[in-house]
Amino acid sequence: MAVTYGITWYDVLGVSAGADADTIRDAYAERLSQLRPALLSGAPSPVVSAANRARAAAHAAWLVLSDPERRQRYDKEAGVQRGGGLRGSAAFGGSSGALLSGPAPGYELREAGAALEALEAWTAPLPAAPPRRVVVPDVRGLFFRPCRDLVTMAGLRLAVVRLTPDPLPVEGLVADQSPDPGSRVRRQAVLTVLVWHPPRHK
Repeated sequence: MAVTYGITWYDVLGVSAGADADTIRDAYAERLSQLRPALLSGAPSPVVSAANRARAAAHAAWLVLSDPERRQRYDKEAGVQRGGGLRGSAAFGGSSGALLSGPAPGYELREAGAALEALEAWTAPLPAAPPRRVVVPDVRGLFFRPCRDLVTMAGLRLAVVRLTPDPLPVEGLVADQSPDPGSRVRRQAVLTVLVWHPPRHK
Protein backbone atom coordinates (compact mmCIF):
# COMPACT_ATOMS: atom_id res chain seq x y z
CA MET A 1 0.00 0.00 0.00
CA ALA A 2 1.46 3.37 -0.96
CA VAL A 3 1.88 5.87 1.83
CA THR A 4 0.84 9.26 0.46
CA TYR A 5 -0.19 12.78 1.52
CA GLY A 6 2.23 12.70 4.44
CA ILE A 7 0.84 9.53 6.05
CA THR A 8 3.77 7.62 7.54
CA TRP A 9 4.36 4.07 8.70
CA TYR A 10 4.06 5.45 12.23
CA ASP A 11 0.51 6.56 11.39
CA VAL A 12 -0.30 3.12 10.00
CA LEU A 13 0.57 1.57 13.39
CA GLY A 14 -0.97 4.45 15.33
CA VAL A 15 2.21 5.48 17.17
CA SER A 16 4.22 8.69 17.37
CA ALA A 17 7.54 9.09 15.56
CA GLY A 18 9.32 9.05 18.92
CA ALA A 19 7.89 5.67 19.94
CA ASP A 20 10.35 3.17 21.38
CA ALA A 21 10.79 -0.38 20.07
CA ASP A 22 8.44 -1.90 22.68
CA THR A 23 5.65 0.55 21.84
CA ILE A 24 6.01 -0.19 18.13
CA ARG A 25 5.93 -3.95 18.78
CA ASP A 26 2.82 -3.62 20.96
CA ALA A 27 1.05 -1.42 18.39
CA TYR A 28 1.81 -3.94 15.63
CA ALA A 29 0.46 -6.78 17.76
CA GLU A 30 -2.66 -4.74 18.57
CA ARG A 31 -3.33 -4.04 14.90
CA LEU A 32 -3.01 -7.73 14.05
CA SER A 33 -5.24 -8.78 16.95
CA GLN A 34 -8.03 -6.57 15.54
CA LEU A 35 -7.64 -8.24 12.14
CA ARG A 36 -7.57 -11.89 13.24
CA PRO A 37 -9.80 -14.30 11.28
CA ALA A 38 -12.05 -15.11 14.25
CA LEU A 39 -13.20 -11.48 14.42
CA LEU A 40 -13.67 -11.28 10.66
CA SER A 41 -15.79 -14.41 10.23
CA GLY A 42 -19.09 -13.49 8.64
CA ALA A 43 -17.94 -9.97 7.74
CA PRO A 44 -18.92 -8.64 4.29
CA SER A 45 -16.34 -9.01 1.51
CA PRO A 46 -15.34 -5.29 1.50
CA VAL A 47 -14.42 -5.64 5.19
CA VAL A 48 -12.35 -8.78 4.54
CA SER A 49 -10.60 -7.06 1.62
CA ALA A 50 -9.89 -3.95 3.74
CA ALA A 51 -8.57 -6.17 6.56
CA ASN A 52 -6.17 -7.87 4.14
CA ARG A 53 -4.88 -4.47 3.02
CA ALA A 54 -4.56 -3.29 6.61
CA ARG A 55 -2.68 -6.46 7.58
CA ALA A 56 -0.24 -5.98 4.66
CA ALA A 57 0.27 -2.30 5.59
CA ALA A 58 0.86 -3.12 9.26
CA HIS A 59 3.37 -5.79 8.29
CA ALA A 60 5.20 -3.39 5.94
CA ALA A 61 5.30 -0.76 8.72
CA TRP A 62 6.65 -3.38 11.15
CA LEU A 63 9.40 -4.43 8.72
CA VAL A 64 10.60 -0.83 8.46
CA LEU A 65 10.12 0.38 12.04
CA SER A 66 11.32 -2.73 13.89
CA ASP A 67 14.76 -2.62 12.27
CA PRO A 68 16.86 0.28 13.68
CA GLU A 69 18.84 0.80 10.45
CA ARG A 70 15.79 0.70 8.19
CA ARG A 71 13.92 2.99 10.58
CA GLN A 72 16.74 5.52 10.63
CA ARG A 73 16.91 5.50 6.81
CA TYR A 74 13.13 5.82 6.57
CA ASP A 75 13.03 8.72 9.04
CA LYS A 76 15.65 10.55 7.00
CA GLU A 77 13.89 9.95 3.66
CA ALA A 78 10.44 10.82 5.04
CA GLY A 79 11.69 13.88 6.93
CA VAL A 80 10.53 12.47 10.26
CA GLN A 81 12.16 14.11 13.27
CA ARG A 82 12.28 12.13 16.51
CA GLY A 83 12.94 13.45 19.99
CA GLY A 84 13.20 17.11 20.94
CA GLY A 85 10.75 19.70 19.79
CA LEU A 86 11.54 23.17 18.55
CA ARG A 87 15.13 23.44 17.37
CA GLY A 88 17.55 25.83 19.03
CA SER A 89 16.02 25.89 22.49
CA ALA A 90 17.50 24.00 25.43
CA ALA A 91 13.98 23.34 26.71
CA PHE A 92 13.09 21.61 23.45
CA GLY A 93 16.16 19.51 22.76
CA GLY A 94 18.45 22.19 21.35
CA SER A 95 21.92 23.15 22.53
CA SER A 96 22.00 25.12 25.75
CA GLY A 97 25.48 26.56 25.16
CA ALA A 98 24.31 29.29 22.81
CA LEU A 99 21.61 30.32 25.27
CA LEU A 100 23.99 30.69 28.19
CA SER A 101 27.02 32.29 26.58
CA GLY A 102 25.41 35.28 24.89
CA PRO A 103 25.37 36.11 21.18
CA ALA A 104 27.82 34.13 19.09
CA PRO A 105 30.22 35.88 16.70
CA GLY A 106 28.41 37.16 13.61
CA TYR A 107 25.11 37.47 15.51
CA GLU A 108 24.26 40.86 13.99
CA LEU A 109 24.89 39.62 10.45
CA ARG A 110 22.63 36.62 11.01
CA GLU A 111 19.91 38.86 12.44
CA ALA A 112 20.14 41.18 9.42
CA GLY A 113 19.97 38.19 7.08
CA ALA A 114 16.88 36.87 8.90
CA ALA A 115 15.21 40.29 8.62
CA LEU A 116 15.91 40.39 4.87
CA GLU A 117 14.48 36.89 4.44
CA ALA A 118 11.33 37.92 6.30
CA LEU A 119 11.01 41.06 4.19
CA GLU A 120 11.38 38.97 1.04
CA ALA A 121 8.63 36.62 2.22
CA TRP A 122 6.32 39.54 3.02
CA THR A 123 6.82 41.20 -0.35
CA ALA A 124 6.73 38.05 -2.47
CA PRO A 125 3.62 37.43 -4.58
CA LEU A 126 0.91 35.39 -2.90
CA PRO A 127 1.03 31.66 -3.61
CA ALA A 128 -1.34 30.33 -6.24
CA ALA A 129 -4.77 29.35 -4.98
CA PRO A 130 -5.16 25.63 -4.32
CA PRO A 131 -6.78 23.69 -7.15
CA ARG A 132 -10.57 23.66 -7.13
CA ARG A 133 -10.70 19.93 -7.76
CA VAL A 134 -8.77 17.24 -5.91
CA VAL A 135 -8.19 13.53 -6.42
CA VAL A 136 -9.96 11.29 -3.91
CA PRO A 137 -7.38 9.17 -2.05
CA ASP A 138 -7.84 5.45 -1.46
CA VAL A 139 -8.47 5.08 2.28
CA ARG A 140 -9.78 1.50 2.26
CA GLY A 141 -7.74 -0.63 4.66
CA LEU A 142 -6.65 2.31 6.82
CA PHE A 143 -7.64 2.57 10.43
CA PHE A 144 -9.78 5.60 11.26
CA ARG A 145 -7.19 8.08 12.58
CA PRO A 146 -4.78 7.87 9.62
CA CYS A 147 -7.81 7.94 7.30
CA ARG A 148 -9.05 11.15 8.95
CA ASP A 149 -5.60 12.74 8.64
CA LEU A 150 -5.26 11.72 5.00
CA VAL A 151 -8.72 13.05 4.07
CA THR A 152 -7.96 16.37 5.78
CA MET A 153 -4.63 16.70 3.95
CA ALA A 154 -6.38 15.94 0.66
CA GLY A 155 -8.70 18.93 1.23
CA LEU A 156 -11.89 16.93 1.77
CA ARG A 157 -14.47 16.63 4.54
CA LEU A 158 -15.25 13.30 6.17
CA ALA A 159 -18.58 11.59 6.87
CA VAL A 160 -18.56 8.30 8.77
CA VAL A 161 -21.01 5.41 8.57
CA ARG A 162 -20.45 2.79 11.26
CA LEU A 163 -21.08 -0.76 10.02
CA THR A 164 -21.04 -2.60 13.36
CA PRO A 165 -24.11 -2.12 15.58
CA ASP A 166 -22.42 -3.28 18.82
CA PRO A 167 -18.69 -2.63 18.29
CA LEU A 168 -15.71 -3.32 20.51
CA PRO A 169 -14.27 -0.01 21.78
CA VAL A 170 -11.27 -0.05 19.42
CA GLU A 171 -10.23 2.05 16.45
CA GLY A 172 -12.33 1.21 13.41
CA LEU A 173 -11.14 0.02 9.99
CA VAL A 174 -12.26 1.76 6.79
CA ALA A 175 -13.95 -0.91 4.67
CA ASP A 176 -15.29 1.18 1.79
CA GLN A 177 -15.68 4.74 0.58
CA SER A 178 -17.69 6.99 -1.68
CA PRO A 179 -16.73 8.61 -4.06
CA ASP A 180 -14.37 5.99 -5.44
CA PRO A 181 -10.58 6.39 -5.17
CA GLY A 182 -9.13 8.38 -8.06
CA SER A 183 -12.31 10.40 -8.64
CA ARG A 184 -11.87 14.14 -9.09
CA VAL A 185 -14.13 16.17 -6.82
CA ARG A 186 -14.43 19.75 -5.64
CA ARG A 187 -12.16 20.74 -2.76
CA GLN A 188 -14.04 20.39 0.55
CA ALA A 189 -16.40 17.79 -0.94
CA VAL A 190 -17.57 15.09 1.45
CA LEU A 191 -15.90 11.68 1.41
CA THR A 192 -18.14 9.09 3.06
CA VAL A 193 -16.35 6.14 4.66
CA LEU A 194 -17.83 2.90 5.96
CA VAL A 195 -16.03 2.01 9.18
CA TRP A 196 -16.03 -1.51 10.61
CA HIS A 197 -15.24 -2.49 14.20
CA PRO A 198 -14.97 -6.01 15.53
CA PRO A 199 -18.35 -6.87 17.06
CA ARG A 200 -18.47 -7.02 20.84
CA HIS A 201 -20.16 -10.45 20.98
CA LYS A 202 -17.14 -12.17 19.36
